[in-house]
This record gives sequence, structure tokens and C-alpha cells, in this order.
Amino acid sequence: MLISLRQVAKAYSPNSLVLRNVNLELAKGEFLFVVGDSGVGKTTLLKLITAEEFPTDGQVTFDGIRSELDSSKLLRFRRRVGVVPQDYRLLKDRTVYDNVVIPLFFGRHGTNSPPVSFMGKGARKLVEDAVTNVGLPVKILEARVRELSGGEQQRVAIARAIINSPDLLIADEPTGSLDHDHTWTVMDLFQKLNLKGMAFVVATHDREIIRRVRKRTCHLSGGTIRVDDREGACIF
Repeated sequence: MLISLRQVAKAYSPNSLVLRNVNLELAKGEFLFVVGDSGVGKTTLLKLITAEEFPTDGQVTFDGIRSELDSSKLLRFRRRVGVVPQDYRLLKDRTVYDNVVIPLFFGRHGTNSPPVSFMGKGARKLVEDAVTNVGLPVKILEARVRELSGGEQQRVAIARAIINSPDLLIADEPTGSLDHDHTWTVMDLFQKLNLKGMAFVVATHDREIIRRVRKRTCHLSGGTIRVDDREGACIF
């Protein structure tokens, strides 16, 4: 099992329990949507899955690794994970190229991808492929991120997340700033990568995506998973 959460609870203060009694398993190569109203804990759940946050109670394991017990093994696992955060976390004063290439700087050890020189032509080719895959022109690589629209910045964040061909991609509302055409450029890319074995956990409010893509869907309500629909028929 790639990710396992057992009896997980998360509180940021004694009187603020965000998640409670969450049980969830994600297999290698699986595609999971996480849905629910604003404020129910979707982003917190994603942060637990990426080990950006640790549970208050319960146990989270990553490919058999306990999140709080082995930091070195956990670091190697996180190199196999791509993340598209809701706030993008881009370096606004740097170029698109500088932002997308960042994962290569930390190396590809632990991933299934061959090594590449961070400064060489191989890195440039990977960056160009990543931005064109999300529907951006190669010429945008020299633009400063602050000059881009919100939708363009969102696609840059997705390009950065996929550049190392991670085993798992975590995306928090990855199409929230995109128009209809670019939304489906991204979702078609996600489905193609999933067919190649990449696992996905995607938080979304977009009902059309849920209806059309038809993947496993977990519905969060009241801080816990109320529905786990493996047939992808969940209407929320």
C-alpha cells in the first residue's frame, strides 16, 4: 500500500479538531478525488499525505514508513511525490524556468527517473516538456512568474510537480483558476500519467470533473470520510 491512514485525527489546538477517525488507503497507481465543502479538512488531509503535517492521533504510513519515526526514509519517499498546493508557492521574482526546474536541483534519487544534470541540456528538455504538457508555450520559460495570470501560475505549479515523473501527485484544487479548455488539458494529462502508473490524490470542488472522470471519490464531512465511492459515482 502506497499510503495508509489509520484512525487519524488532527487538531491545531485543543478545541479545534479538524479531522477525526480518518481511515484511508491508497494503492500504487490509484486515482483518488477528495471532495467536500470548504473548511471540512481537505487541505489538512493532503498535508498529512505529504507529511507536511503529522497526525495528532493515529498512524500515517508511506510505503510502509511511519511518518514520525524515520525522517531519512521519509525524505527519500517525498522525492517520489509531486505536490500542487492551492497557493502555488512559486518564486514570484524568478523566471518560470527557475521555478519548474527546482525539483531537479534536489536530485532524482529514489524516483524511477534517470539522473540528469541540473544545469545541462537534459534539464532544459525536461522543463520544456513539462510546460508544454500543461498547455504553456516554451517561450514563457523566460517570463517572471509575477507577470503571469493566475491560471498560468497554476499550470506552472503543475509543471513543477510532474517534472520528476513522481510515483504520487497530490493536487489541491489544481484547476481552480483555469478556464474550461485548460481544465481539461490538465485533467487529460493527469489521466494519461495515471495510465502510466502515477498515483493521484486530487482535492476539487468541480462537479463536472467528478462526473466525467469517474474515479474513486472520498467525501469529507464533519472532519471524517463519510463516503468512499470506488466506482466514481459520488455526487456531492
